[in-house]
Amino acid sequence: MLMTSQERAPDGGDTQQLGTAWWMVAVLFGLYVLSWVDRLIVSMLVTPIKAHLLLSDVQVSMITSTSFAIFYAIFGLPLGWAADRYSRRWIIFGGVALWAVATTACGFAQSYEALLVGRIFVGVGEAALLPAAYSLIADAFPPRLLTRATSTFQMAGKVGSATAFALGGVAIAFAAAHSGIHIPFHGPAQPWQLVMMMVGVPGLLIALLVFTFPEPGRRGATRAARPVAEKGAIAGFVRQNWRLLALMLVGTSCLAMCGYSMTNWVPAYIERHFGWKPVQYGVALSLMNIVSAVSLVINGWIVDRLFTRGMTDAHLRFYSWLILGFLPVIAYMFFATNVYVFLVCYCVAQFITVPFMVYVSSIMGLIAPATIRARMLAFFLFVFTILGLGAGPAIVAALTQYVFRSEAALGQSLAVVVTVCSVVALLSFRMALRYLAPTIAARAVHAPAA
Repeated sequence: MLMTSQERAPDGGDTQQLGTAWWMVAVLFGLYVLSWVDRLIVSMLVTPIKAHLLLSDVQVSMITSTSFAIFYAIFGLPLGWAADRYSRRWIIFGGVALWAVATTACGFAQSYEALLVGRIFVGVGEAALLPAAYSLIADAFPPRLLTRATSTFQMAGKVGSATAFALGGVAIAFAAAHSGIHIPFHGPAQPWQLVMMMVGVPGLLIALLVFTFPEPGRRGATRAARPVAEKGAIAGFVRQNWRLLALMLVGTSCLAMCGYSMTNWVPAYIERHFGWKPVQYGVALSLMNIVSAVSLVINGWIVDRLFTRGMTDAHLRFYSWLILGFLPVIAYMFFATNVYVFLVCYCVAQFITVPFMVYVSSIMGLIAPATIRARMLAFFLFVFTILGLGAGPAIVAALTQYVFRSEAALGQSLAVVVTVCSVVALLSFRMALRYLAPTIAARAVHAPAA
């Protein structure tokens, strides 16, 4: 069956199609930035939320990470399945609209339970974006540009973090100056509630941008062939590659635990340990995130160069080099006594905790059949979201509250989680190298059109 012009994957010589593909990345980039702002803004509001709702650190971790993570992970599986079958643009639009409404609703919460429910629905909505977005990118770009495109998209996570920290500090100051402002259907609003409303509402308009680009066809699979190709495809793929997949899952989950633990608790750590307020550390963390975002694109360019020169396992090999090189900085970070030294270490640490999804999605684009790619990515998201975002910050909170028994020991808890998980990730990726190159070579031989 002949493929339509939209169904053909663009080759390196089709400038117009690549231009459309890069515009698609730009739109997805903007949506991913928005998701991180909505996700992270609550971590800058820990102190006023705790004071208003009388919460413990464990309850805070449920709101900032655990509840979000559980539902983000669970709903990522059916949404990944849907992204393999239905319009990925509509799936993304629905998810953005849901998380925007839910974030706004968090601003109306007057109790721990209401805020918890709001964060759950934020997680459900955000689960729609990544499997569908990475599937779109994998179908829109040729293999030689895939890591560059995915790293550019993934850079939005750090731009979103930077935006959350920079604008968050300003928004918190603005909200504090307008404390008690009357909101329709709400009444007088606390500053933290006003901030949640301010970051949630714009998503309803920004979501419409997904309809400004055409949806690319699924590379290597026509509609007529999909049902046959899908039958038993996931089971067969996992059975053939279970060692590689398991080691990648361990490594990425550990790095997710590092990254999400720091993202959720570093703002509170800076407040408790160094005495800085959001308006002070917001700009500093924003700059750190921008630097780490730029490193993503540079890393993607390096990996693409290594891959095109014949290093077929470049994604994990280069990543393991990064972890090994920066491990001493990771181990020292939370023992730094100067806030500026800590911030530099935190910036360096993000060079290894940020890009794991770039490498996972690029590898899946190289080894997984198109008809199961979004579901495989959704499964990875499920595992490392449960372990990373769900367990990581909660373990930090539990160590602080039950082992060290002092809020002042937050840095020690973070040091334990981040250092141990980084070492395990390094070992996992080094072990996975023996399987990656043969798997890519076998895929190239048996499915050259994919």
